[in-house]
Amino acid sequence: MDEIDVRDVTTENLDDLCWVCVSPEKRDDPDWIRGVADKKKWAVEALAEWGPFAKVAYHNGSAAGMIHYRPLSEERVVHIDCIYVLVSSHWRKGIATRLLSSLMEDVKKRMRWFDNRRPLALVTKTFLGGAPEQYTAREFFTKKGFRQIGEGPDHLYYPLEAGFVYKPVPKKEVGYIPQDEDRGKVVIISGPDYCPATYPFFLKRTEKYIRETYLEVPIRWVDSSEEPAEVRKRNVAVGDCIVNARLMPSYVLDKDGFEREAKAALE
Repeated sequence: MDEIDVRDVTTENLDDLCWVCVSPEKRDDPDWIRGVADKKKWAVEALAEWGPFAKVAYHNGSAAGMIHYRPLSEERVVHIDCIYVLVSSHWRKGIATRLLSSLMEDVKKRMRWFDNRRPLALVTKTFLGGAPEQYTAREFFTKKGFRQIGEGPDHLYYPLEAGFVYKPVPKKEVGYIPQDEDRGKVVIISGPDYCPATYPFFLKRTEKYIRETYLEVPIRWVDSSEEPAEVRKRNVAVGDCIVNARLMPSYVLDKDGFEREAKAALE
């Protein structure tokens, strides 16, 4: 019989949260070990700032999936950053559903995040991806009753108050602040992040794509936890890539788009 237990993340099971998205064959890879260390730094800070911010699902005693989220106090909504069940043997057992249901029970209550009021909605922004036969995040959330926000199919919300329609609060975008020292080189921003794949899968892939075409271009890595002033003065974030003083807008999984933009910046 399948036994599923969902627990809030505390200091006692923080490691389970950080490793649950890493496949067994990658757990000895130095780049993935670095990615998990970055997530743990981020998670320690999140736990201190927000209190419970994530849940781990255990299937027959083993960590099998997770969900994590954060308050958007100015909008009085809870943003779901990620929900994930890695191993195919854990799919279609209701693990993700149990994780989401547990969060939905929590948000029915008054929360200190919102001055002891209830949140108005759950909000998420999904992206395409997933293994064959695995639900994408978009498919999962829409099946659970989430509604599309505006014209963007990836931006979804679930109202928690009757009649509530979510409208994102417009934010003033400053964008990357160019630095003379960034000209003629590539700058990659690493550091604490909620996803353990950011460093090994996304940022190292960024470096690889640059090196495939531009062997001699200098690449500077900036760790936000070690050089916070360097990150602040550029107004960038972990995961960003700057090429010849231009911030690359394309997602690195869009290889053609990323390489096209990098080429335009360098040439």
